[in-house]
Amino acid sequence: MNEELTYQQLERDLAALKAELLETRIQLEEANDTIEAIRNGEVDALIMKADDGHQLYTLRSSDQAYRIFIEQMTTGALTLNRDGVILFSNSKFAEMVALPLEKVVGKLFFNFLADDEQEHCKTLIENAWSVSCKQELHLVASNTQMPVLLSLQTLALEDGIAMSVIVTDLSIQKTQRRLLEEKNKALEQARQLADELNDNLEKTVRKRTAELYANQERLSRILETMAEGVGIIDSHGNLTYANPMAQKILGLTQNQNEEQTYNDPKWANFRIDGTPLPADEHPMALAMSTGEPVYDQEIAVQPPGNAERFYISINAAPIRDENGAIAGSIGTFMDVTHRRKALQQKDEFISVASHELKTPITSLKASLQLLYRMKDKPDPVTFAKFIEQANKSLNKVSVLVDDLLNGTKVTEGQLQLNKQVFSLQSLIDDCCPHVRAEGTNKLISYGETQLQVNADPQKIDQVLVNLVNNAVKYAGTSQPILIHTKRVNDFAKISVTDDGPGISKEQLPHLFERYYRGIGTSQLLSGLGLGLYICAEIIKKHGGRIGVESTIGKGSTFWFTIPLAK
Repeated sequence: MNEELTYQQLERDLAALKAELLETRIQLEEANDTIEAIRNGEVDALIMKADDGHQLYTLRSSDQAYRIFIEQMTTGALTLNRDGVILFSNSKFAEMVALPLEKVVGKLFFNFLADDEQEHCKTLIENAWSVSCKQELHLVASNTQMPVLLSLQTLALEDGIAMSVIVTDLSIQKTQRRLLEEKNKALEQARQLADELNDNLEKTVRKRTAELYANQERLSRILETMAEGVGIIDSHGNLTYANPMAQKILGLTQNQNEEQTYNDPKWANFRIDGTPLPADEHPMALAMSTGEPVYDQEIAVQPPGNAERFYISINAAPIRDENGAIAGSIGTFMDVTHRRKALQQKDEFISVASHELKTPITSLKASLQLLYRMKDKPDPVTFAKFIEQANKSLNKVSVLVDDLLNGTKVTEGQLQLNKQVFSLQSLIDDCCPHVRAEGTNKLISYGETQLQVNADPQKIDQVLVNLVNNAVKYAGTSQPILIHTKRVNDFAKISVTDDGPGISKEQLPHLFERYYRGIGTSQLLSGLGLGLYICAEIIKKHGGRIGVESTIGKGSTFWFTIPLAK
């Protein structure tokens, strides 16, 4: 029994040994095949299992440099068969999919792509067997997607045709592209903002330019139409600007402006009292030296040649640069010659009025005193003579007072007219009875004396009497005074002509000014200088005109016009 068990056990052991031997032979054959494959260069690498896992061992051969190049590529490199199975992969691709290399080889390439791109990848690989192509897809590694560029091209090997796939990581490029797009977007926004700012700036500049131009135009128009002269000088006293009124007042041209200085010796400056004005006391110089404005300072200016001296009132102020330093001065001035002469004439008038009133009042006082002494024993002849003298003196005082009152009324605009229709013949016949009574001068009227006019007869009589009285003063004795009337359009023209010494042409423009008294005559005649002024205002009030024509040695003709009756 024991022997039988032993035999069976031996048979089993023998069978096991035979099986082990067969397996050993098979392994040996495989080993020989592997060694032969290695010897023939058919094996690129070996994967060995060790205690710490599997290890890839590459074999040295004639294509070692190529293998090293493939391993050190910064892109993934794969070889696929027709089914899309990975036959070869470099370490970079394994790194890209975050798997050990041994878990990459033998796997379907599609499985490493995003789910929604796998079918498209299959189609892409299928087409790549015919035509090389490229496509951007996404690898999946550790639940993250990596953008990659697949470059597919067939590869001829000894065992047949394989598919070569180069996998390029586009993460950095995509990031850079995204950053670039963000920068481009930011740049575009910045460009749009810059364009908007430029447009706004351009609009603002155009608006400000238009405003500046408008302001300059307004300022130019103001300066050109100002009644005052405006002058600007630099720190050296050179006149750099003069508006039209300044040129008119100073009698300058544009070329003279560029050469003129405020203290040009050709243009003498004087104080009001007539003494020379030092250059450093000129208002423009004072404004620059003191840095303070100067207001309403009057000076006299004597132009070159024989031109008449005139007076100006100056306001001056310093001009400062951006640093606050005085760079010049600006002055505004107006011609106050008329005002100055009016003041002088007023002073002269007061003096003349005092004298004119004093003379008849003194005569009247003397006559009354003599009459008072004769009251107890009056001499009829002497008594009558003194009474006549007293009446003449009283009439002179009355005329002077009337002139003063009428002058005041005219000046204050209180002259009132009481118009009515009357004949010039009746006016002429009734006027100047004192002249006719004295018989020294003969009044001769001629022309269209029957004309009817619409005017204030008392005021027109006052004008005519004044003109006749003036003619009597200048005509001398035994000279005719001619009163001529004629029609001129819708007006009647009345002229009073004498054969007196005449009036110089320099005096003619001033005869109807207030307080003006003629000079240069051979006779010393009384008057306040208000008569012709009042006559002119009366005629102007009627809407007529008044004037004079005179030649030295040939007499004068004063005339005026008043409206005809309709």
